Amino acid sequence: MHNLTKIKIYRVVLWLAYPISLLLVYPIVFFKKKKKARIVFMFDRYAIGGAQRIFLDALQSVADVEKQIYFTRYSGDDKLKDAFFSTPNAAVRDIHRYCENLFLRPFTIHYYAFYFNRHENLHLFSSNSTFFFDLLPFLKNSVCKTELFHNFAHTKNGMEWFGLATSKYMNYRVVYDNYTYNNIRKQYEQYGLSELEFKKVLFIEPGVTIPATLQKDYRPPLRVLYAGRGGPQKRVWLLNRVIEKLSEENIAVHFIFAGTMQDDLTEKTMEVSTMLGGISKEEEMYLLYDSVHVLILTSIFEGFPMVIKESMACGCVPVVTALEGNKMHLSTGVNALLIEHIADEEKVVNEAVRLIRELASDNELLKRLSQSAYDYARENFTRERFMEAYRVLLIERKAPTLQG
Repeated sequence: MHNLTKIKIYRVVLWLAYPISLLLVYPIVFFKKKKKARIVFMFDRYAIGGAQRIFLDALQSVADVEKQIYFTRYSGDDKLKDAFFSTPNAAVRDIHRYCENLFLRPFTIHYYAFYFNRHENLHLFSSNSTFFFDLLPFLKNSVCKTELFHNFAHTKNGMEWFGLATSKYMNYRVVYDNYTYNNIRKQYEQYGLSELEFKKVLFIEPGVTIPATLQKDYRPPLRVLYAGRGGPQKRVWLLNRVIEKLSEENIAVHFIFAGTMQDDLTEKTMEVSTMLGGISKEEEMYLLYDSVHVLILTSIFEGFPMVIKESMACGCVPVVTALEGNKMHLSTGVNALLIEHIADEEKVVNEAVRLIRELASDNELLKRLSQSAYDYARENFTRERFMEAYRVLLIERKAPTLQG
């Protein structure tokens, strides 16, 4: 079933539950003490991922401001739990048990709608939470409602449909790559949404920590990193074939995997590679970036991942598919090597092998691209601009003015 259909059906369920909630839930909320905090964050989960690192930076931008934080989905790991639950000036709650229970969910939605509506001048900021979208029709206009949207799944079950179905209830939608920004415009045009709706879409690009100097040992073997999760979008299984082909050629290259992608890897790949699991601390991740030469991604779709920015800040050369989001910052032979064939998996594997072979055999090319990647990150990916823009948005409730 298409997500748009699911959204329409569930909205009927929520309206049917509204009179019962008004009788049974509202009296409870009426006597609940209001919080002083005027900023509420609603995220899906605290499990490790690039999105969660953006969430933490958004929270850091208002570190001195009282806030509430809610998690509405089950987290598969607790790697970043301490980072979120130790957020300064924050009341943090994991409410996924109420959000994911089919019977309790409608009444939980009305409970929080009633509760948030009691607050004056509230800003509700959310990302990846379908619970947030279900809340929207029941919130007062005085509540400022903002979504951070990551990327299009291009399937009938993608998160992009929730934004389309609830755009009229939101004040802002934030994106951080041109590919997603342009896709929203096309989607709005296709479904007849006005230009006024599109003006709610803001472009705020996340930043990363940039080391003061580039520290890199370029001696062989060439060390190639994959960092992140598995799944159909990432196509990590293609690296099995890449590693197999490189092994046959006896090239001096070693693969390192950090994250949760083991289900997509063969036993042979895991035997000949270094498997690190999830890494939650930034300093540990940066030590890893310092120790490798190449970041490889074979994704079929995504925006511009944080892992590319972080790795470039440590002089890693991106060998990634030439997705529109990646091409926003990467140019092959300048600061990266792009895998131009995206849809044809056989060509992706062969091209990845060719590019890695090229880097392994040409140390001067590796050094030049590494320095160029670091210089580009230092010029374009600083965290300060992101933090300032988010602070304006969250506190002043208005679109920040960004300098080009």
